[in-house]
Amino acid sequence: MAIGVQSTDINEHFNKLFTAILLEQQKFDKIKPADEDKKELITQKLKEYETLKGRGFFYPFMASGRGHGPFVELIDGSVKLDLINGIGVNLLGHSHPIYIKANLEAATSDTMMCGNLLSYQEPYELSKVLLDSVKKSRLKHFWFSCSGSFSNDTALKILWQKKAPNYRLIAFQKSFAGRSVAMQDVTYNPAYREGMPKSVQVDHVPHYNAKNPENAIKETIDALDKLIETNGNVYCGLSIELIQGEAGFIFGTKEYYKAICEWSKKHGIYIWIDEVQSFTRTTEMFAYQMFELDEYVDIVTIGKVLQAAGTFYTEELNPKAGLIAGTFNGSIASLNAGKATVRYLTEGNFYGEKGRIKDLENKFKAKFKMLAEGSCKGKIPYYGGIGTMLSFEVGDGALEITNKFMKKLFENGIISFSAGKEPTRVRFLLPLALLDEHIDHIFSIVEKTILETIN
Repeated sequence: MAIGVQSTDINEHFNKLFTAILLEQQKFDKIKPADEDKKELITQKLKEYETLKGRGFFYPFMASGRGHGPFVELIDGSVKLDLINGIGVNLLGHSHPIYIKANLEAATSDTMMCGNLLSYQEPYELSKVLLDSVKKSRLKHFWFSCSGSFSNDTALKILWQKKAPNYRLIAFQKSFAGRSVAMQDVTYNPAYREGMPKSVQVDHVPHYNAKNPENAIKETIDALDKLIETNGNVYCGLSIELIQGEAGFIFGTKEYYKAICEWSKKHGIYIWIDEVQSFTRTTEMFAYQMFELDEYVDIVTIGKVLQAAGTFYTEELNPKAGLIAGTFNGSIASLNAGKATVRYLTEGNFYGEKGRIKDLENKFKAKFKMLAEGSCKGKIPYYGGIGTMLSFEVGDGALEITNKFMKKLFENGIISFSAGKEPTRVRFLLPLALLDEHIDHIFSIVEKTILETIN
């Protein structure tokens, strides 16, 4: 069924414009320094923006809107390799044909945003695609939100209503759930809620201990049992961020997560999986699928790569009318892109042990191993991660040296970001647009930067 206005003339111009945009964007295909006559432009713009925003920026970065694949151009004419993707949003890379087409398709519609009161076809179509991707689980419904944090808020509200008056939540140490009033309490790091009143009762238990894997299950189960012993079974749910992004991509094993889920089911506590960042980025579309937790999940939240956000839940947890609502599902363009992205990843050779995501993981880890055992021996004490979510430590992993390294890496042409605390890790969120030749170039720059930064 056609969506938006259609005509022979529109279709002809659509195809010409699509091709023209893609051809222009494809010109941005390598790292380059700033143009001589634009070198001060970013400094000037960001200085003004800082006064508007009220705070500064970690990187001297302002994009021009031009870029292709893993490359992005800044307003000073420089081009960088983008290995952080807006903290995980841009999995497909810059100016991917799916994104260009989604924006052009949206221009044929009569509105920019669609919502819950008067629905459009776009959220209906995307909902069908998403629910088809979780059909091995008991998840039956999907509700759109306008951010990952708000999709998590929706999950918490559903759990509260179902388990009232059991409002207490269990989460894991080192987890990150978002920036809303509720999610700052679910998040483990107290620095993210400094000066804030407590609004949600949350107890944090130890996550998988990679340094003592033999006792990891017992350590967590003992902590969970202690909560029940101390507080009684007053819990509505257990929130699990399977791949802890802010912690530096820490994750457990299938056996570990299954044991935790079995404990939760035994105690009648619902299982909420937070996949706002991990959605589509592991060796299966959902990390819970990779860990074979389909039978356990009650609520799953997603965002970022979808270009939208939302909450899956079972029929049992379908809330009463009035609990969850809101003006927007999302923009027409983002919903178009979300549907096309899920189909593209589902139908392509991206998942499984022989898929492109596992291939990227293996190649990056092999390159890290080569550096750690060769020219950078003693300077990369850790590297790891899963799928397109990878991290590594430089030097002693102190915040100061890690920030110094990342800023030098930025100067040398690669955008990264940090994760974790004591140690702090360098975080890569890889775009699928990377080619093998890009990987070679990336590690030549990483090697150069490490040798320039770490004594």
